[in-house]
Amino acid sequence: MTPSLLFAYGTLAPNGSKEAAAHGWVADAVRGRLFDLGPYPALVGHDDLNADWVEGFVRSVDPIELTRDLDPYEGVDEGLYRRVAVTTRASRLVWVYLYARPLPSQARGPLTRWKGLRTLPVPEHDSF
Repeated sequence: MTPSLLFAYGTLAPNGSKEAAAHGWVADAVRGRLFDLGPYPALVGHDDLNADWVEGFVRSVDPIELTRDLDPYEGVDEGLYRRVAVTTRASRLVWVYLYARPLPSQARGPLTRWKGLRTLPVPEHDSF
């Protein structure tokens, strides 16, 4: 089964619950270890059942948006991130971008939520 939802925990995520609700995002979490790399976060260890829950938001996503807009933004072709299907704490099947390189020594974490700056405007989507 292919996800039709996106889990965002970093620069793609809305900036708080009010903005999330206004744009059709729903709070949720995925397993993993989240690190702050400065300008953006890195999620690793999604398959570690002992990892903590990483907080973020879920919204519907079109396959064209993934391949045309989000994969290039996340550097999938350059090997910066990779997009994988995971199940959230609320049992939603979602796409999430995982960091695909070794963590740099200055990475801070693990964290449960990234508090860095959001660089993209949050697109409006209908809630699901």
